[in-house]
Amino acid sequence: MRFVFTSDDVGGARGRAPIEWFEAVVDWLDGRGIPGTFFWIPRPGGRPSDEDANWLNPILRAKAGGHDFQLHGLTHHCLEFGLPHESIRRHAPKSFEEYEANREKYEKEHSLDEQRRKFGEAAAIYRRAFGESPLIFRAPCLGIGVTAYRAMYESGIRYSSSRSINPAATGYMITRKPELEPWQPDYDGRPFEEPPGVTEIPCLEDLVIGGFEADEYDLALNLFQREISNTIESLGDAAFGVFASHYNRIGKQIDLIPRLYGELFDWMAAEHGITEWTTFKGELA
Repeated sequence: MRFVFTSDDVGGARGRAPIEWFEAVVDWLDGRGIPGTFFWIPRPGGRPSDEDANWLNPILRAKAGGHDFQLHGLTHHCLEFGLPHESIRRHAPKSFEEYEANREKYEKEHSLDEQRRKFGEAAAIYRRAFGESPLIFRAPCLGIGVTAYRAMYESGIRYSSSRSINPAATGYMITRKPELEPWQPDYDGRPFEEPPGVTEIPCLEDLVIGGFEADEYDLALNLFQREISNTIESLGDAAFGVFASHYNRIGKQIDLIPRLYGELFDWMAAEHGITEWTTFKGELA
């Protein structure tokens, strides 16, 4: 079995520091011989990302070096394409509260016409930046709905990775609520179809998206190992699994998270024979 290393939110933040974090993550992946799939935000803050040379130049260098860039929302608002799956409410209720407080607004935003417009704009910016069409979409905050899948399909995108296998594990790392600690997956990780024909490929969510302290290293490592083992078992004969991360969190903890991931990936090779890393483009194109 192979794994796809994914990392979200590239192109979103302004300033030099986020770009340096991204470059550090690329260097680390290159050092391990791992090609990354980075999910790229096409219009953060109202500015098309293809016009931001400060970001686009290092992105295109990374792409030329074998890394993959795919589509991550339009503006990266958590509710622009739908709601996160319900179990995420247990540890991240704000999106649900925002939706329920402004239901009429979001019902309009989630209409099929509005979703078509968003996908059309996002895909057009992507094509200008990369000279090709996106293959796969990841919704911001894993918020997606039925109209988004339909609009995505109509825009020519046939794959999504917008669902998490076991959000409870991330919830446990963030909140330490004991009821979130047991393995309680929403999905088994195997691809499934959403009408009218989008293949949804769930991911092993970023357990350290909220950051962690050095004295929590063993807790994070052990939880990752449990999630990986259970995910591999549930994937069965599936061709690949999906590992999710956030480049900015890695960059903020560059002395800690790469060490954690490195130990985890070495363990995956020794314990499960996972030695091959691929990209979504390598699997789907």
